[in-house]
Amino acid sequence: MNVNKFVGFLFLYGFFLAIGISANAFVFFQFNPAIAFLLSFSGFVGIAYILMKLNSESKGKFVESILPDALRLVASNMRSGLTTERALFVAGRSEFGPLQFELKNASKRIASGERTENALRMISIGISSKILDKTLWLISQGIRSGGQIADLLFQLSDDLKEQIALEDEIKSNISIYVLLILFSAVMGAPMLFGVSSFIVQVLSNQIASVPAIDTSNMQGGSLGPISGFASKDAATLDPEFIVMFSIVMLVFTTLFSSLTIGVINSGKEINGLKYVIPLTIVALIVFFTARVLLTSFFGNLI
Repeated sequence: MNVNKFVGFLFLYGFFLAIGISANAFVFFQFNPAIAFLLSFSGFVGIAYILMKLNSESKGKFVESILPDALRLVASNMRSGLTTERALFVAGRSEFGPLQFELKNASKRIASGERTENALRMISIGISSKILDKTLWLISQGIRSGGQIADLLFQLSDDLKEQIALEDEIKSNISIYVLLILFSAVMGAPMLFGVSSFIVQVLSNQIASVPAIDTSNMQGGSLGPISGFASKDAATLDPEFIVMFSIVMLVFTTLFSSLTIGVINSGKEINGLKYVIPLTIVALIVFFTARVLLTSFFGNLI
């Protein structure tokens, strides 16, 4: 699809969708339509961008994993006597995924008279991968210097395999940090918030059952920091507010935990966004489960 047409469709569809959502929010929930419009429009466009970005990153990672094999296949074709454009076209196999179409397009550009290095550099435009971009730059430099392209491709293939093996070893060594982050986000924090919110609920109910103390006859007329609890002041924390606060904090905890995992695994925060929803769901389940268990065992305190 043409880029301009897609962007126009995205914003136009998001605009009318936001109008419908804001109208329904005002009619049924008396929610501010301007705020509802901004939230729904920005949310729709943002979700569409995140989905496309994650799809682009996954394709880039896949191409990086099969790039050594693709380079070796192209080099083998060139050594067997095929021309550069024919070697690229034959190397465009279906198991190479997005790289298949880019190799065949590069072959067609070279056959139509375009310079080989320029056609190769065009491959990285359709695939989001820094490794692919740097590899194609090295190949272009080798072509300009007049070197043996087949030998260069074999050497690049070996170097990329060593790099991938090194990255896998690093991931295995730091996997313990990922496990600690996951445990903290989906087990530790929800359980602590569940216990603390239950304790606040117990204290609030017990304080509500205690008769108010008249502090006017006491020296200074105040009990200091406990005067609010003793006199049933309205400033006492509401258990429902604590529960809502815990839920909001759990959402932010899982969000930043997912971003941290994305940085550890791939070096990019956006690759961790795919973990946000499942981690948030698990964390909320643990939170409410902890509250239910505490209520069932210590319900007589409420």
